[in-house]
Amino acid sequence: MRGIRFFYEIETIEGAEGKKAEYFGYSYGFISLVKEQEGFRISEMSRIEEDFLCAPYHGWNHDGEAVVEVKYGHWCLLIQHIYPTIRNEYIKSIYFHGKDGADYCILFALLTNGTDIEIAQFRKAGDGEWKQVYMKPEEVCAGE
Repeated sequence: MRGIRFFYEIETIEGAEGKKAEYFGYSYGFISLVKEQEGFRISEMSRIEEDFLCAPYHGWNHDGEAVVEVKYGHWCLLIQHIYPTIRNEYIKSIYFHGKDGADYCILFALLTNGTDIEIAQFRKAGDGEWKQVYMKPEEVCAGE
């Protein structure tokens, strides 16, 4: 049986060592649950800290459409045609047809601070089914 996975955002008030003032700490991540005989338990939890105040409009890597165009288009030279973005509440789906003949869907979570975070990638070849893929354009195509 497959587990349940939740995306979360959390804002906390944190103190800084040696300072008399507090600040807002902001993070997001995934919580995975598995069902056991007694009920559900957390099997995995990731936490990524985010600069809540400085992220919006400070670069292409905060906007899903720009991320797809730069990473998959300019770096990997994979995009033949991008379809209109589909937004469903806090999820942004960006589809494109690749030069390799396959279709791709890149999913983003829309954070409260206006940042789009890439959370999953899917590929469909021909009449096949969507399969999750794990592409790393910043390593494979950009040489970073």
